[in-house]
Amino acid sequence: MDVRQLLTTLRLAAVVLVVTGFVGWATGEANAFSLESPFTLIFLLGVACAVASIYFGIFLVNREE
Repeated sequence: MDVRQLLTTLRLAAVVLVVTGFVGWATGEANAFSLESPFTLIFLLGVACAVASIYFGIFLVNREE
């Protein structure tokens, strides 16, 4: 898997995880931000994927060319 495929996968995962986590949290019975909620963890994992895709996009794609 090259860097561009990794970026595409991370971006797709970020969007899916952030949307799933937010919708699950918003429609559930969550009153506040809680690390015990699986939807919070899914949301944070999506944010981590987004940060990783930004890092790879900035620092690794330009080195490949």
